[in-house]
Amino acid sequence: MAPTKSQRTRATLREIALRHFVQHGFDAASVPAIADEAGVTERTFYRHFATKDEVLFADVADALVWFRTAMRDRPADEDLVRSVVAALGSAPTDPRLMVEIADLRSQLLRPDRIEKVYRDRQGLMARELRALLVERGDDDLDAAVRAEVVAGAVFGALLVWTETHGPHDLRELGRLTTAALERVRPALG
Repeated sequence: MAPTKSQRTRATLREIALRHFVQHGFDAASVPAIADEAGVTERTFYRHFATKDEVLFADVADALVWFRTAMRDRPADEDLVRSVVAALGSAPTDPRLMVEIADLRSQLLRPDRIEKVYRDRQGLMARELRALLVERGDDDLDAAVRAEVVAGAVFGALLVWTETHGPHDLRELGRLTTAALERVRPALG
């Protein structure tokens, strides 16, 4: 299915914004200049991205929408760690772009800024997992605790991977994520 006009505009804005971030630095990059180059208004930019930070984290937000669907497609009786690893491993992402964005985040943003966004996305993942676990029969407290533990492990691995210097390697992210989930497995019951 062909992308909609809105999806094409968002992709164009993101591409131009990323180029501006590299050329001018994140803080100096101008939303009006990005919008102008894309041939849209500043308001249109903000319709697609609430902040410049969101441009650098759009892949994480998009992945959460996809993750919800991938988890719901996993067998209900499957081990939770196995389900999460399988769901994350089947992400329909462009690996090259994901690595480039991770490198940009590391180069352009302070670690505390990255961590703040990751903590927000971790909460969103935990909410999605909690709802799924309740649907599958966990009581509210068990679902909440298990969801927080899993989301914490996944985003803990992502944070460590993001903070590594040098080029990022997706295989290493997969290894870190699996290791983190295995470490919390005893807490998942």
